[in-house]
Amino acid sequence: MTGNTTGPRPVRYRPSRSFLLSGERGYPNELYPPSVNQARGVRVDLSEPNDEVPGHKTAAVFTHPVVATAGFYIVDPLVKLGLSVMTVQTRFVGNDSTLLMERCAQDVGSAIRFLKERGYERIILLGFSGGASLLCFYQAQAEKLTAVTLPDGRPSRLEPEHLPPADKLVLFGHHLGRSQTLRNVLDAAITDEADPLKRDPELDVFDPRHGPPFSDEFIGKIRTAQAARMDRITTWVTERLATLEAMYGPDADEAFIVHRTNADPFMFAANSDFGGDADKIRQLNEAGNGLGRFTSLRSWLSQWATGVSQADGPADLARTSIPVLSIVQTGDHRAHPDYMRQWEAALGDRFSGHHRFDATHYMDPQAEMVSELAKLIADFAQTQ
Repeated sequence: MTGNTTGPRPVRYRPSRSFLLSGERGYPNELYPPSVNQARGVRVDLSEPNDEVPGHKTAAVFTHPVVATAGFYIVDPLVKLGLSVMTVQTRFVGNDSTLLMERCAQDVGSAIRFLKERGYERIILLGFSGGASLLCFYQAQAEKLTAVTLPDGRPSRLEPEHLPPADKLVLFGHHLGRSQTLRNVLDAAITDEADPLKRDPELDVFDPRHGPPFSDEFIGKIRTAQAARMDRITTWVTERLATLEAMYGPDADEAFIVHRTNADPFMFAANSDFGGDADKIRQLNEAGNGLGRFTSLRSWLSQWATGVSQADGPADLARTSIPVLSIVQTGDHRAHPDYMRQWEAALGDRFSGHHRFDATHYMDPQAEMVSELAKLIADFAQTQ
């Protein structure tokens, strides 16, 4: 007889308390079905030392625009160090096709208000990956509300009382924001949005004639072509939306597809998350799913359109005033020096250097390194 006779391994779990908050009201059809849109559910998971508000009354908030954040690897180590952690799943969790960054900011605000009502006095924002630009956007709006309209022109429905400001911000594994990130991964060789097989070989990062390694001149051409492709899509979106609004009214919208969105030259570095494996990079670029692959017109303007989206990591960070701890994983292509210089400039006098870890985006995760990261964050959070 063969096979496993001991049975399946026990299901792993992390204890926490979940709460379903009711988010602030948006517009019709932002979520499907209508009952879900009406409920506007924002799930938060709260992990507290000894299941109570600690004496220092400090809590960390961890979120991402679309990724489920409950159980993230940094939560348990921080709680063991005495810091309460709340993970926030926005109303768009698992599906960013109609995501609005302004609505995500409202959801973060609902979570922070819940913590304040629970007795917490100091809030630390944990900005990881795409959550970093969201939390920079949130804090910038909390300090001074400027996003009174959505990029599509409708009132944003953001209100100052919905957005209590935080006290400190931690950035780790942070990228520039959804709009800049998408622009930098667009396949520059695409010449026809309706047919991704039509390509310009002179702009093809997968053509071994060009590298890797890629010359600075070639990378410059790629960046110019990526920006041009972004602008073409945004121009089409704006024109298409105007046509639909004229026909169907101010809330009209439509879905479309953006092909080939995994072609950043920096991905080909040997120490990147892809380990320099061009085949893996190509496979993801050609996959049916990917960054920004399925989107509505209005969502494109809010989260993906560079220069139109109101959520831009470094630009929003520059508008904040709170202390910032910056942590860099050196094996993360999103932490390329060209990108990090934007964050450094945004911090201005607040920048005192990055704390560096020899790790990839998710730190793989390595237990010793994660413990060191957690202590660094906890010490920063609990220092007056």
